[in-house]
Amino acid sequence: MQNLDLNYLKYFYYVTHENGFTKAADVLHVQQPVISRAVKLLEEQLGFKLLERQKKQIILTAQGRQVYHIAQKIFQHTDQITAYAKDYQEQTSGDLCFATSDSLSPDILGPLLAQIKKQYPQIRPIHHAGPAHFLLDQITEGKIEFGLFFNVPELTPDLEKTKLAQIPFVFVISKEQAKNKSVLESFIASREQGKIETFKLPLFDKYKQLHKNAQITAISSSSIARKDMVLNGLGVTVLPHFLTQSELKNGLLKSIGEGEHFLSLHLVERKSSYRSKLKQFVLTEIKKIVEK
Repeated sequence: MQNLDLNYLKYFYYVTHENGFTKAADVLHVQQPVISRAVKLLEEQLGFKLLERQKKQIILTAQGRQVYHIAQKIFQHTDQITAYAKDYQEQTSGDLCFATSDSLSPDILGPLLAQIKKQYPQIRPIHHAGPAHFLLDQITEGKIEFGLFFNVPELTPDLEKTKLAQIPFVFVISKEQAKNKSVLESFIASREQGKIETFKLPLFDKYKQLHKNAQITAISSSSIARKDMVLNGLGVTVLPHFLTQSELKNGLLKSIGEGEHFLSLHLVERKSSYRSKLKQFVLTEIKKIVEK
């Protein structure tokens, strides 16, 4: 077989990645017939069909799926080279798109964004907040550079997670309701991955050791909402210490039980992602803030 033309492979990769010849042509700034011809020539070079068009949809053949997965690795690595060159030249500008669980948003984003702007004034931060399972697809596709989450579902082979920090969590109740038996036995849990359960269930079990009749009476995926429920006397919940410091200090909240409980904050990124100076700077700053 003659040497593979990487331009043909690139056109096929973008047709698949963008789910269409027209979208691929727009991204690559070429005419659609150029894309169609390149894919046809690639199929001729390889000796098998890569995809089929059905009602304006692109459907990969079994061979096409295999070639796409290989091409994906190739072009992800070329993205790494581009990122490295940009980092090396220290001409950092443009967008930094990242995601966090919502509990990292208040009290964290302000100081973090201030540090980013101070160190990298040409960077425009774009932040997404929410549970990991809502955002993983965008991380896989490269639309989000990385995510920071406490609860991480099973990842696809293209993604990996590493532990960034150990964060102390505390059980809290409204100080006004601290002796109210009914409130003490009402636990506000987190809903993740569409299940009526929580990544804090081991901590709920610990809480039941303090109040054996405690029941889950409310569920929310938002740490902010859970804190508001507690402040309004609806029950007890467990939250990261950094999210409750001010309310504990001014007497709006009261901690329950002795000591703190720790959960891991995980970094989720593409395996092919390049750890640029900017990215490492942001991760270091987040770690400093949450571990104070």
